[in-house]
Amino acid sequence: MALGELYQDTPTWPAGSLFTDGDITVGHKSLTGLAAERGTPCVLIAPSGTGQPGEEYRTIVIATILSCTPRGRWWHPMELTVDCDLRVLDGRVLDTVLLQRPNARHRKTVLVHAADQQSMIRAWLPEAATPNDLVALASVGTIALGQIALHPTRNATGTDDDTQRQGRCLK
Repeated sequence: MALGELYQDTPTWPAGSLFTDGDITVGHKSLTGLAAERGTPCVLIAPSGTGQPGEEYRTIVIATILSCTPRGRWWHPMELTVDCDLRVLDGRVLDTVLLQRPNARHRKTVLVHAADQQSMIRAWLPEAATPNDLVALASVGTIALGQIALHPTRNATGTDDDTQRQGRCLK
């Protein structure tokens, strides 16, 4: 069964989302093209089509996989490190898909996290994920780019330290 058929009439992705073998289109906008145009992380907010209060919109967060840690043993899930802050997404992610292979089979539980952060999201992704792949996270509600973009922290002297990253702006 094609992924498009599987996702037909489900409120997980925005209304009118189109799934093909190599990409996902939301509101006539290719998610792979959006990431190429804007860089990652990036967001796309679209109407959900559900009409339920509090769930009028879906935010698609597109991130780049920075590194993959393979399974140590069969009971340890693979870990993916991405280039965005996932703390605001905790409990809001409805689905996670690899953009270059949205129809990939053989999915397993994978832990997705940002570098140097404790926050993790469990996802159902193919273990064929590799660094530089794009991952799309469909989330409930609206999420601003500033909420997921990693910002340098401010040290005691008030200057930016590019070696240390934190997920919130400290202005």
